Amino acid sequence: LTTVLVGVALAAAAFFGYRALVVQPHEQEAMNQIWKAQLYFENDSLDAAVNGDGLYPGFQEIADNYDGTKAGMLANYYMGIINRDNVEYEAALENFKKVDFSDNAVGILAMGNVGDMYVELEQYEEGAKWLTKAATEARSSASEEFSAPFYLYKAATVNYELGNYPMAYKQFNSIVEDYPKSSEHDKAIKWAGRLDQYK
Repeated sequence: LTTVLVGVALAAAAFFGYRALVVQPHEQEAMNQIWKAQLYFENDSLDAAVNGDGLYPGFQEIADNYDGTKAGMLANYYMGIINRDNVEYEAALENFKKVDFSDNAVGILAMGNVGDMYVELEQYEEGAKWLTKAATEARSSASEEFSAPFYLYKAATVNYELGNYPMAYKQFNSIVEDYPKSSEHDKAIKWAGRLDQYK
């Protein structure tokens, strides 16, 4: 028993020591690197944002070198936006899928973008699945009143195009009943009315 307890204690010490001496400094180093790329992104200097400026790395290098850190995740998110806007949907999908979906800041946005990329790639069932997942997660987020109806509407329109009318009705009607102040509300009323026979 003593041997087991000593082994557990040593394993715990190794784990926490690794986090304190390796993981946390690596995380901090990554966060110290990404701010310049974010500034370039905000100023529409996208080449410098992606590739760096010779002094600071761009999102691509940060994503490659700091995989598994919060900064690496953010770099992939930004790369996803840039690739999406450049109509490079497969690359964007790969970037967005590397985001931590449990992250409060960008997790729901990344899920929604995964759904959008599948739709752009004409993989509509996957798109509907991810947009529905984004809507579900949005319901328990601080941005629920905006993001939940936004993704519900997107998911519902994709489900309608797929011929999945009961699910489309359910999602449109959810906007009608749960989010009366949303910008999607009036449009959802019309769609729910058209699909009333599927309720």
